[in-house]
Amino acid sequence: MTKLLIIPLLFLISLPTMADWQVESFTHEATKTETHSAMVRNEAGFELAIFKSAKGIVWLDFSLSDYDFSELSQNQLPTFQIDNKKPVQLIRGFVATIVPEDEGINAIVVSDAETISTDKDFSVNHIISERLPERVIAPIFQGASRPHFGTVESLMQGQQIQFSYVLLDGTEGNTLFTLKGAKEAISSILH
Repeated sequence: MTKLLIIPLLFLISLPTMADWQVESFTHEATKTETHSAMVRNEAGFELAIFKSAKGIVWLDFSLSDYDFSELSQNQLPTFQIDNKKPVQLIRGFVATIVPEDEGINAIVVSDAETISTDKDFSVNHIISERLPERVIAPIFQGASRPHFGTVESLMQGQQIQFSYVLLDGTEGNTLFTLKGAKEAISSILH
């Protein structure tokens, strides 16, 4: 009897990360070029996509759940963490780029309380990102000669990725994605 109760409980615990990765293609109407995207959608309706631009930049695209009409905070963008690797804080900027610790760049961070800080938190890595109301897009690889955090490799070797986010109304949340199948899907879009 105990075994029968444990199996459904394990199933319920793993639901948020059950979906596997897949590859989707879309055509840009203006340029008529086709782009391939490795993507996963979790049970809560959040979406994560990885795609490579024509210039060879690999991008991460995190979208809020389409089950409601929430918007991301304008000032506090999501943080993501792959397994137990160092978390990465996405920060809003004019040029999306990866910011390594040794460059000494102090990002201007405006909090929801309108306080301004140039202090950089070294407990997390930083990527300057593009924010849209319901999604954020960030470069995770800009070429072998540019700094990167090994995010592409971590996505292909990891078990899960967690995003912590703040909504426009100040509500905080977390969501998980499985990395099961990510290696095959991401490899197929990189070549």
